Amino acid sequence: MKYTNLSDTDLKVSTLCLGGMSFGTSRWMSGRDESISIIRKAIDSGINFIDTANIYSSGESEKIIGEAIGGYRDDIVISTKGGGKFSEIEFGFNRKMLKRSLDESLSRLGTDYADIYMLHTISDSVDFQDTILTLKGMIDEDRIRYYGLSNFLGYQLAEFHALSDIRYGIRPVIVQNHYNAVYREDERDVIPFCRKKNISYSPFSPMAAGFLSGKYVRNGEVNSVRSESYPVMKNRYFRNYDFDVLETIERIASEKGSKPSQIALAYVLRKGFIPVIGVNRMEYLDDDIGALDISLSDGDISEIEEKYVPHRVIMGTAGY
Repeated sequence: MKYTNLSDTDLKVSTLCLGGMSFGTSRWMSGRDESISIIRKAIDSGINFIDTANIYSSGESEKIIGEAIGGYRDDIVISTKGGGKFSEIEFGFNRKMLKRSLDESLSRLGTDYADIYMLHTISDSVDFQDTILTLKGMIDEDRIRYYGLSNFLGYQLAEFHALSDIRYGIRPVIVQNHYNAVYREDERDVIPFCRKKNISYSPFSPMAAGFLSGKYVRNGEVNSVRSESYPVMKNRYFRNYDFDVLETIERIASEKGSKPSQIALAYVLRKGFIPVIGVNRMEYLDDDIGALDISLSDGDISEIEEKYVPHRVIMGTAGY
């Protein structure tokens, strides 16, 4: 396993982050027992960074992770998120709702602190100052150690960072946004800002929710268990120009004796990012760890990128 510093701290995290969205009872997810086995194997393989959210499987993901990390807690960096929509009234980034969300997340995780607490898809109507004061209070109370931002647009990230840093002396250490070889819109402003401010960038869906696994073919059926249970997938990928990128990845995978999903993950790793891997089968974890040993040349990267066509920026990428 390889490790990197989280932002400008000296906290070491694995360059693969195990995502908790695939732990639960939906058809495309792994159930409780298999999820626990996956988590423990990931830990034994050196992955020390696990990410989840209060809304994943309505809290079930956090419960599974909490059960799986018993005995490992001090060695694991746990990230969870707040603000996600449970109902028409139970969501938001105000002080009352965030404190409630954190209380419930910590209870489900079976811990008294979160290493990283992320805000999950914010809107311009939110009072950033109130939210930042709430985060600062959580840090001062040692209930969270650091905070991060997920599904933020560039201008939102810049405003939030400036206000929290200059006025309150706290800064986001990580940004978790949508990014992969067929959706690279964060290269416009979010990623350059993260590089300038030394904020770790952690892309979710590095294999494009399975699109880059190679199981889909141009002009073929789009329907799968994942695409049916996660309908936003169809709105993000499956254009002809997306298949141009996929077919390039498939060719490079064939040349290297690897799987397309491994090349897609190696592409994101080559950028110096910390990808969030969604694993619902044990063999997928082995594939993802194997991607760490794949070396992509500058030529490989250029070939993958030259077929890319800019996409419409997708708002509300937490699924609501």
